[in-house]
Amino acid sequence: MTSYLACLVASVLVVPSLFAQLPGPRLTTIFPPGGRAGTNVEVLITGDNLDEATRLLFSNTNLTSKPKLDSKGRPEANKFIVTIPDTVSPGVCDARVAGRFGLSNPRAFAIGDLPEIQVPSMEFSVSTALEVPLNSVVNGRLSPVFPVWLKFKAKQGQRVLVNCQTVELDFRTEDVLSVQDVNGLVLARNHRGGLLDFTAPNDGEFRLRLHDATFRGGDEYFFRLTVSTRPWIDFIHPSAGLPGTKSKYTLYGRNLTGGTPAKDVVLNGISLEQLDVEIELPGAGVLGQNLPSSLLVRPGEASLDGVDYQLNDPAGFSNPVRLGLAAAPVITESLDAPPQLRKLPVPCEFSGRYRPRGTPVTLTFDAKKGDVWWLEVFSQRLGNPTAAAMLIERVSKNDKGEETVSLVAEVAGSDANAGGQDFNTASRDPVYRFEAKDDGLYRLQLRDLFNRNPGDTRYPFRLVLRKESPDFQLMALPAQPPPANENIRIASPWATNLRRGETQVMRLLALRRDGFNGEIEITADGLPDGVTCGGVKIPEGKPGALLAFTARDDVTAWSGALKIIGHAKIGETEVAREARGGAVVWQVPDFNEEQVAARITREVVLGTVSNESAPITIESTESKPIEAAAGTKIQIPLKITRRDEFNDTLKLKAVGVAGLDALGELEVKAKTNAATLEIDLGKFKLPAGLHRFILRAQTTGKYRSYVAESKTADEALKLAEKEAGEASAEGKKTAEEKKAAAQKTAKELAEKSKPKDATILVYSAPISLLINPEEKK
Repeated sequence: MTSYLACLVASVLVVPSLFAQLPGPRLTTIFPPGGRAGTNVEVLITGDNLDEATRLLFSNTNLTSKPKLDSKGRPEANKFIVTIPDTVSPGVCDARVAGRFGLSNPRAFAIGDLPEIQVPSMEFSVSTALEVPLNSVVNGRLSPVFPVWLKFKAKQGQRVLVNCQTVELDFRTEDVLSVQDVNGLVLARNHRGGLLDFTAPNDGEFRLRLHDATFRGGDEYFFRLTVSTRPWIDFIHPSAGLPGTKSKYTLYGRNLTGGTPAKDVVLNGISLEQLDVEIELPGAGVLGQNLPSSLLVRPGEASLDGVDYQLNDPAGFSNPVRLGLAAAPVITESLDAPPQLRKLPVPCEFSGRYRPRGTPVTLTFDAKKGDVWWLEVFSQRLGNPTAAAMLIERVSKNDKGEETVSLVAEVAGSDANAGGQDFNTASRDPVYRFEAKDDGLYRLQLRDLFNRNPGDTRYPFRLVLRKESPDFQLMALPAQPPPANENIRIASPWATNLRRGETQVMRLLALRRDGFNGEIEITADGLPDGVTCGGVKIPEGKPGALLAFTARDDVTAWSGALKIIGHAKIGETEVAREARGGAVVWQVPDFNEEQVAARITREVVLGTVSNESAPITIESTESKPIEAAAGTKIQIPLKITRRDEFNDTLKLKAVGVAGLDALGELEVKAKTNAATLEIDLGKFKLPAGLHRFILRAQTTGKYRSYVAESKTADEALKLAEKEAGEASAEGKKTAEEKKAAAQKTAKELAEKSKPKDATILVYSAPISLLINPEEKK
């Protein structure tokens, strides 16, 4: 037993938290951040509160893990062996750690099909540059002092593509790359991160220099760098297709086997190749679902439907690109032809590419008086560094054929943000509701405001002209715990975990489209045994709600994915939309001063904790819905269970029902275990029907962990002391060693179990209130 407890203590990481909160697992890094299919990869994880980390969970369930064992068969702290079957396709998935305190936030984990090299040190120099074979992957950490030096061999005319993945894999690094010859002459460079395109001027050896843009480095500044001659796709045209169709698409990129030079298609001064391919898209049933992607999907792209496409070239797989799923026929622009005025049928999607500075893309369409069309541009949300601007004009002619142009609207990016500063869903893509005031011809001009180079043709876009089609998309985010100080504006990675008897919430965001303002009914599927979720309604016109989950007092440990579904009636049609998950990537000390890095996750997950109970449990004494007649007063008895040292006064506020927003706080006196909530239905005028709400309060107290383990360690120590006192002369040494080990374990666990200050948000179990239309006689 003593051996087990000593191993348990060794696995605990104690890192001071910027929140005075209950401990929750936070995964900071996984290194290496990926591996090759068909191999076992040893990885090291770091983070906070990763006590008793037993396994890694991957959104790609083909990947499995087990703790790494030392020479004596004991688990090594925070080291795992990840098994990647050879049947897994290249891509990126999410990894999380499951441990004592539940399930962590995600970190991206890459799956490749090339040989992998792990750089053992952060100290580099030109003379000790590591040789990297072409078509291989290098994993390493950046030094804050020395740039990384690598070297590779290439033949004259060979096009070598160096791709350093950083933000795509949740890294902090902003990479700067350059290629030099043996004399130190710079032959190619990329100061903006991403892809470096280098064509060898001669047979020989070349040096690759890599560093962070501001020379940051250390354990959290990784790089995963691919040096290859494989194909690379910069964009695909058209950038969307109708679901369930098989059509021809043109790939624009580099090293495309069988490709030809693309006429007049230049990206950042580099000429591209083009290759025609046939692609069959999945059917319409995938629209609106939670599609996983290997690509980085930012909050502003949350409502974008699409699939990943990779070219399986004779030289190997290309990088993935996103191919959108259209809702109307797709009209394509000829990219190698000069810009020309084009008339569009409506509804449709137009797939084109921005012109050089000063030359807008100009399109026209007919509309009749009273017609309503929604015009939406997808460009930044396709992953492009663009800022679209849309100009809409009405064009008319008099009897002499003279043309008159009148301005209808100028539209820039959408500032609609449902997620606040920690999950900003705004984008630089315009969205506009167009209502024709007269019959006639309308002209639309589209520019990229970021394109300042008059000789450079640049990024692709999708322009959607659709009939008004109200709809919505859902996001589910972990609710971040409160900071110790109300003036702290920290955004931090987090996950939703439930202790025994605890209620926790997820934030739901409703991304509404085309004027949809209806009510959305939320349900959760895939819950573990011992966890309930009564659902919630997002009221008409509201941007979101809190979805509550409650664990029983006997819940067992569990970690896994859920499905959260939003149901709504749009017109006469019942629709269902599955929520996509989201997460903050890195901690930001002040979100008013620094932009928060956040992204879409590949799953919505939940964890339960079986070895600890909630500090405070609040619930109605009634297990069934509380019935009341409209216009009457109702009293709801509450039961409060306090644990540890959370005995302060509670000020409970009702949340979840808009009609109760004006209901004042219910004050529950310190150390009190019962209270009554009174609601005057005549004053708040809630409509008849079922209403679910929760009560919320912020409080402080002293939290204790490892209490049971500390007691066990004390018992083991007493036993060891007794055995040492009774041991014979021959066994005295062994008994004293056992006693010393037990003393050390007991001391460490006693330290772990000391009370610690904590500031927590307390949620009651959901309360159901059934209001009858009229008072019973």
